Amino acid sequence: MTNDYLHREPLWTRDFILACASNVFVFFAVHLFLSTVAAYSIQRFMVGDAEGGAASGLFIIGALFARLLAGPAMQRLSLRWLAIGMFISFAIFPLLYIATGQYWLLIAERIVHGMTFGIGSSVIATLAIQHVPQMRIAEGTSWYASSTVVGVAMGPLVGLYLFRTIGFEAVSWAAVIAALVGMGIIALLKVEPSPVAPKQHDDAPKPSWLSNFLEPASLPIALIGAAWTLGYASIVTLLNALADERNLGTSVSWFFLVYALVTIASRQFTGKIMDRRGFHVVMIPAFVSFAAGLFILSIAENLITLFVAAALVGLGQGNLLSAGQTIAVKQAERHRIGMAASTFFLGIDAGMGTGPIIAGAIVAATSPSATYGIISVFVLALTLVYAAIYVRPKKAKPTATKRGN
Repeated sequence: MTNDYLHREPLWTRDFILACASNVFVFFAVHLFLSTVAAYSIQRFMVGDAEGGAASGLFIIGALFARLLAGPAMQRLSLRWLAIGMFISFAIFPLLYIATGQYWLLIAERIVHGMTFGIGSSVIATLAIQHVPQMRIAEGTSWYASSTVVGVAMGPLVGLYLFRTIGFEAVSWAAVIAALVGMGIIALLKVEPSPVAPKQHDDAPKPSWLSNFLEPASLPIALIGAAWTLGYASIVTLLNALADERNLGTSVSWFFLVYALVTIASRQFTGKIMDRRGFHVVMIPAFVSFAAGLFILSIAENLITLFVAAALVGLGQGNLLSAGQTIAVKQAERHRIGMAASTFFLGIDAGMGTGPIIAGAIVAATSPSATYGIISVFVLALTLVYAAIYVRPKKAKPTATKRGN
C-alpha cells in the first residue's frame, strides 16, 4: 500500500455515521408511502390508476419545487433546525393521511409533505458531505448514497407487507415512528459552518440568476438522473400491480431487499473505483444493467426471475444514484456542494414525481409487464445520452519529430 493510502483522513467518523443513519429513516418513511399510497387511494377513494399514481407522484413534485428553495434556505437558516422541521412534518402528515376523507385533500397533503422532504433531504445530504474528506469524496458519497438505498429498499418492503397484511394505518404509524427516531439522531449530529464563497474581483463576471437556486455545472447529470429515475419510479409504483398480474403474492416485496443487498455489496468497490479510475467505468455498465433488470422484470413469471431482475436493478440504478451524485458534487466548488447536491436531487425528484404518472398512463393503455419493457429500452438509450455529454475521446499525444541535420 502507498503511504498516502495508509494516512488517508478517516471516513467513518461519528458524525458521518449519524448523517447516514438519519438519511435511512428519511427515505424509509418516504418509500413506505410511495409504494402503498397509490393502491390506498384507489381503494379508499375509488379513483383510477392514473389518479392513484398522482397521489404517489405529486409528493415528489412538491419536493421538486422545494429543491429550488433549498439552496437559499441552507445559506440563511440553521441546517439542524431545517432537518428537525422536516422530521416534525414527517410525524404529522402520516396521521393526516389516515384522517383525510377526500381525495383532493390527500393530494394537497402529499404536495406539502413533499416540499418539506425536498428541503430537509437536501440539508441532510449537505451535512453528510461536510464530514467527507475531499480526497475520498466519491467513496464517501457512494456510502452516503448506500444509506439512501437502505431506506428506499426497506420502505417498500415494510410498506407493502404492512399494507397487504394489516392495512394503511399500520403503514402510517410506521412512518411516524421512523420520523421520531430520525429526529433524535439529527439532534446528536455536529453541524459544521457552511464554507464561505471566495471573494470575487470587481472585474469578475457576475453569476447568473440561476445560480441562486441551482448549480449550473451539475444540471446535465441532474437531467439525466431525472430520466433514468423514471425507470425506478415505475418499479415502486407498479410492482404491486405486477404481483397481481403474475400471481406473485406478498413475496414480491422481497424484490427491494435483494435490490438493497446487491447495491450495498457493489458499493464496497464502486466508490473506490470512481476515485481511482473515473466515473465512466461505473456509469455505463450501470445503465446497461438497469435496462436489463427492467426487461427481465417485464417477463418475470416466478420469484427467481424477479430476484434476478432485482439484482440487476441494484447493480444499475443503485450505482447510478451514487455515481451521479458524486459527479454533481465534483462539478461544483467546495462552497457550493450543498447547491450541487440539491440540484442533483431536484432531477431525481423530477423523475420520481413524473414517473408514477407516466407509468400509470402507459399501464392504462398496455399492462404492467409491457410498461417495464418499454421503459427498459428508454433507459438503455440513456447510455448514449450520457456518453455524448460526458465521455470525451482522449486527445492523441503529439509525436516528437527529429530535426534534420
